[in-house]
Amino acid sequence: MAAASLRDTFGQKLLRRASTAWYATRLYALTLPRQAPLELPVLPDEAWPGAVANADRLFQGRFVFAGVEVVSPRSAPWSMTAAELKLDAPSHAAWAAELHGFRWLRDFATQGGDMARRMARALLTSWLERHAQQIQGLPWRADVAGRRLSHWIGAAHFLLDGADEKFAHDFLLAIARHTAHLNHAAKRTPPGLPRFAAMIGLVYGLEALGQPEQAAMQALCAALETQILADGGHVSRNPSQLYRLLREIVALWRFLLALDPERAAMLQVFLDRMAPMLRFFRHGDGGLALFHGGQEEVPAQIEQLLDLSEAKGKPLNSATLSGYERAVARRGLLLIDAGAAPPVQPDAPPPHRGLLSFEFSHGKDRLIVNCGASRRIGGGWAEALSGSAAHSTITLGQGEPALDAQVSVTRNEQDGAILFDLEHDGWRRSHNRLYRRRLFLAAGGEDLRGEETITDSAGMPVEAVLRLHLHPGVHASLIGSGDTVILKSASGQGWRWRGAGGVVRLEDSVYFGHTDNGGADAPRRTQQIVMTGSAGETPLVFKWALTKIG
Repeated sequence: MAAASLRDTFGQKLLRRASTAWYATRLYALTLPRQAPLELPVLPDEAWPGAVANADRLFQGRFVFAGVEVVSPRSAPWSMTAAELKLDAPSHAAWAAELHGFRWLRDFATQGGDMARRMARALLTSWLERHAQQIQGLPWRADVAGRRLSHWIGAAHFLLDGADEKFAHDFLLAIARHTAHLNHAAKRTPPGLPRFAAMIGLVYGLEALGQPEQAAMQALCAALETQILADGGHVSRNPSQLYRLLREIVALWRFLLALDPERAAMLQVFLDRMAPMLRFFRHGDGGLALFHGGQEEVPAQIEQLLDLSEAKGKPLNSATLSGYERAVARRGLLLIDAGAAPPVQPDAPPPHRGLLSFEFSHGKDRLIVNCGASRRIGGGWAEALSGSAAHSTITLGQGEPALDAQVSVTRNEQDGAILFDLEHDGWRRSHNRLYRRRLFLAAGGEDLRGEETITDSAGMPVEAVLRLHLHPGVHASLIGSGDTVILKSASGQGWRWRGAGGVVRLEDSVYFGHTDNGGADAPRRTQQIVMTGSAGETPLVFKWALTKIG
């Protein structure tokens, strides 16, 4: 249902193209405000801290956004092209959208001090000189303009404190012009996250100017309905995207609470849905599971977000609309990707093919994980990390399972133990085979077992590879006859993994679970347990067990 509402019709695209051409004209520019407001009657406080490390980079002329670093020490690279930066188009577009979105203002605000304030003003002034009068291109794409307006307003206290008259005039005029423009453009933005970004910018602008409109709030809520499923998950199936979106909604909700509780109440339903789903994805260390482009995020910030949301709902066991299963047995936690691929969204990274992959942790120790995702949308890492080989699941041959694969799941619980029977047909067209996975978590949470089956086929034999990626905090050693792996977790706890039905080995792997303090990729080396076999005219069955030692 949500996916259907993300469709962009030919008529809408045609109207948007015509509108974009109109916005670029001098005549349209004349319709926007030409007089700055004397003040902004109400302003939110910046809800979330920035990264001082990123402010330091910006002082050095290093612009690190969306996993790409551009060095430009003499001036801000507002108009540098993909060719000039030697970037592929998706990587450049994502980098430029973050540059022009101005989220990095909060990094200067967090650093604080007069020098940071002057630098932030100088960068903003240089943007106004280059782009304020020409409403065209990526800098004025409605979602980018919406995010920029949101962040300008969020940093207004910081920017205007002690500012001279000219800066204050130009800044306030720019806010008025952005708001007026978004009042035209937001409703024509492509559905999904772009429309949400444009609408939330419009709502902030109207509120800050003392011109709140119920219609804008209703349009924002309608945009959210296309993004948030009934069980609280995000349509992208990405836990990090859910986290980021909830941060934006909580910040706006708390701002509106002080102004008009009735308008704030319009967002309450989304908080009550999303907060329990965010809890669903948390491992015992407080971070998020790595599915569909997500990363761990910062546990303390997740905790703060949940506290500020004031939504107390508990996580589901089966989030069927989002396509996930969650099993808790004492200190053991098993999270399973039991859904189909999410709908493709504009400017999104490659879809992840981790069908039936899982993550397992015990207490604060992550043991079996997926590899995560790069912050860079384009490039080799994005493609590699989206493949099934970067997930704790099975791959067949050299290809990938079909994006339109059908997934089925059965869950049975008895005396505290949980058994999952899962299946997908993503290999049917390429290999005429089904993949069935059975996962059993014992009531004590210290015994996880798996049975992996590739069905028979009269076609050519194909190599099947089971990969179980280990968290970088886990040290692994292959012992005995080669079918046993001893694991030592980050806390020093020992675990034994045993496999049967294929050839077992340890291989290198990589973990993109974190970014550094400035938002750049921070990959870590790790290991993976690999089991291989040949699927032929009889079913291939791998069996394995992971048990705690002592």
